[in-house]
Amino acid sequence: MPAVPKHCLAFGHGAAENARRMKCVFVSHTHWDREWYRTFEQFRARLVDAVDRVLELLARDPGFRFLLDGQVVVVEDYLAVRPARKRDVERAVRAGRLAIGPWYVQPDSLLPSGEALIRNLLEGRRAGSKFGGTSRVAYTPDSFGHPAQLPQILVGFGLQPFVFWRGAGDELDRLPAEFSWVAPDGSAVQAHHLSEGYFSAADLPRDPRAAAARLERVAQRLRARTRNECVLLLNGIDHALPDPHTAAVVEELARCTGWRVERGLLEDFAREIQTPAPEFRGELLGARAANLLPGVWSSRLPWKLRNRRVEMLIEAWAEPWSAIARHLRLCDETPAVRRAWRRLLENQAHDSICGCSIDRVHEQMMARYDAAEELARETVQRVLERMAGLGVERRTPGGPQWEVAVFNPSPHRRSDLVAVSLDPHPWWEIGGEAEGGMQVHPLLAASALAEGFTADGQPVRAIPAAEGQRVQALPGRAPRDVEFVAVDVPAFGWRRVRLLASEAHPEVEDAGTEIARGALAVRAATDGTLAVQFGDRSYAGLCGVEDVADRGDTYDADPIPDRELALERVEVRRRRHPSGILTLCVRRVFSAPSGLAPDRQARAGERVPVVLEVEARLIPRVERVDLRVSIENNARDHRLRLLFPTGAPAVEFAAAATFDIARRPTAPRQGRGWVHPAPRTFPHHGFVSANGLTVAAPGLPEAEVTPAGVIAITLLRAVGWLARADLRTRPQLAGPPIPTPRAQCLGRTETRLALFGELDPRAVRDAEVGLWAVVAGEVPAVPAGRSMLEIEPRELLWSALYLAASGGSVLRVLNPTDGELHARIRVGFPIGGVSGVRLDESPCEFLIERSGDEIRFRVPAHALRSLWLHPPRGRLRGAQDHWKRGSLTARVACESSRSDSL
Repeated sequence: MPAVPKHCLAFGHGAAENARRMKCVFVSHTHWDREWYRTFEQFRARLVDAVDRVLELLARDPGFRFLLDGQVVVVEDYLAVRPARKRDVERAVRAGRLAIGPWYVQPDSLLPSGEALIRNLLEGRRAGSKFGGTSRVAYTPDSFGHPAQLPQILVGFGLQPFVFWRGAGDELDRLPAEFSWVAPDGSAVQAHHLSEGYFSAADLPRDPRAAAARLERVAQRLRARTRNECVLLLNGIDHALPDPHTAAVVEELARCTGWRVERGLLEDFAREIQTPAPEFRGELLGARAANLLPGVWSSRLPWKLRNRRVEMLIEAWAEPWSAIARHLRLCDETPAVRRAWRRLLENQAHDSICGCSIDRVHEQMMARYDAAEELARETVQRVLERMAGLGVERRTPGGPQWEVAVFNPSPHRRSDLVAVSLDPHPWWEIGGEAEGGMQVHPLLAASALAEGFTADGQPVRAIPAAEGQRVQALPGRAPRDVEFVAVDVPAFGWRRVRLLASEAHPEVEDAGTEIARGALAVRAATDGTLAVQFGDRSYAGLCGVEDVADRGDTYDADPIPDRELALERVEVRRRRHPSGILTLCVRRVFSAPSGLAPDRQARAGERVPVVLEVEARLIPRVERVDLRVSIENNARDHRLRLLFPTGAPAVEFAAAATFDIARRPTAPRQGRGWVHPAPRTFPHHGFVSANGLTVAAPGLPEAEVTPAGVIAITLLRAVGWLARADLRTRPQLAGPPIPTPRAQCLGRTETRLALFGELDPRAVRDAEVGLWAVVAGEVPAVPAGRSMLEIEPRELLWSALYLAASGGSVLRVLNPTDGELHARIRVGFPIGGVSGVRLDESPCEFLIERSGDEIRFRVPAHALRSLWLHPPRGRLRGAQDHWKRGSLTARVACESSRSDSL
């Protein structure tokens, strides 16, 4: 009998029975950040090496299996430069030896919108199907925290379990490694916490005996936290090449411990933990066992503002109007919308959207944002112009007057400000025999030469066109656009407005400090802050400024509250336009320390100007205060926040969260015993509301509400390092120490906020998505005045309308309240039927009642409900003809096949 190795004796004979039950699933993997401390192409060069080696090992070692980080995009990245290996990859995936997905891109969980997370999983499934399918395990190893509604998303895709590392807090004191994570709507997903990280078996010694000794100690620690007799050993780390010695290591570990040890994938581990588990409810924003890195919520905010703008452009405009266009048989924009999403999703990986990569990475991200935004915008323009009657060529009609179609992307009638781009196509006209040659299009000529314009006889406001992005046909006369208030635009419909060149309608500008309309009033104080009146409720000191030094990095703030900004000058101007638009402009010039002193313990003595401009606007028929905020930042190493005092202490407040409205306490979390101190800030998805005041700040995701009732929105956080090892707010290094001068966010940043005197999520979304206007033709594809989609009651929020993979479209609503809502939906475009579906578009069971153009169903508290609107059958003469049907009641069973139900 061979001698037992010394390192195996620690297991002991008394645990022999336990040894027979104990099992280890050993998973080889690599965590692949597509870009981070190197650029995408630099990392792709290493990815090629890694996957080449993986495929070699798969061919040489029959027992070798590999997890390719839970994302499909890296397969596409690899095959773009190794196309000849596609069959090898596909063979390995179909054989269950190479795991990809379910994500298209490993995302940050908190910063992308909920719909973006869903599109990520949908695109992962679609892209992964080309290679043999995706994993059913929700593997998210390194995202910096997770929202409370993530279980509802994962259940909607049939993903189990959720495997994660960061985000666990004090709940670890009572929870084993496996627990049931329950979303606010009651959806539950089994979760597995990686208490030893996603690298528990990484960097093993080449000697199998030494490797087995290390793994035995790790496995014993993991075993202490599980109620199952199985532990997960993850053999990999960031950008790791595959370990070729795993067969010998696993054999040695099994021999010296008596455990059952197998090389497998996450699915093999998942089969071992299907047992009842204790429940946990709430978001995962703790740092008990791993760094949370909450400073990423405010790093490189200009990039986050851009992300939000592109998300809303796709979700609120490109997707729904493309879906309606396909139902109307106008055009199929599926490829364009999908391509826009893919470019955006590439920027939503956690090291990308979080702003914690090298400068070159974030420079390249802007090119992707440009591509996604321009593609989405031009797709919307094409669809709306065709709907409005410009036909396939979309030629702009001549003058001297133009019909304008104003579109509303909200499922309810509303009025709002809209801008009209006076940018005809083509910008010239070919003259007749009398004129000869070419001439400037009358609309372009009017944009430069007309003294003013009217919309349905009412004066409109002329505004400068985007500089450098438009044809300037007449030297010295820059083109202009116009804006006006569009009244009573139908729900998901449009109304026609006649635009005509006219005499000038100049704004009156003076040094007044107050604007008012009805129950709304805004007044500028001598210090440049605003006092706002909402009926009988008033708030003072709004848009105050807090500035502190920040010696942190892109992962974490490390504030020094010494000298704040010194206010040097306040300038106030008031503008009143005949259209009724009132504007109050406040310009504050501060002096700030130029940066940190050389020892990084205080701010430097040199001071530089920081200019903050706030433009408050009141719009007729609109019950909110719009704010356009811009900052010209010349200072380094500081954090600047806008303050909104609510006038009273606050114990609790509301904030937009992923697919919900979260209620949060103002008392800070203690975080005793955490490896990373608990943050006072939190991430939000568009608004924060306390004591009746709602501040909408889309794209500025970091906020704090103090017990004194002050809402603080981070407008800028300027730092110069990817990571540093000397932070007082984080004990561990979070990444490589690389200078990132562009993270100082020098120069101009502009954003838009809005203030409301109540909590109305529907009105907040209206303010963000706005209206859209295009020049109309004589024979529109959709009659003006028709509502294409109406949703009631008011508390029920529209979430998505997008092109379904199987034809037709998916309509999704959200109930963010604590009680059940009875949805009433009226559809004004042709459909062939309606069914319930899950988030992954597979059949789902809930009662749907349809009578004529109305659809009714119930939506539980905090739940999403998705409908599949079937494509119309046959050739229809129009939406009204299609809906001349009797009533029906449809119950869709989850057990029915896709072919029967879809």
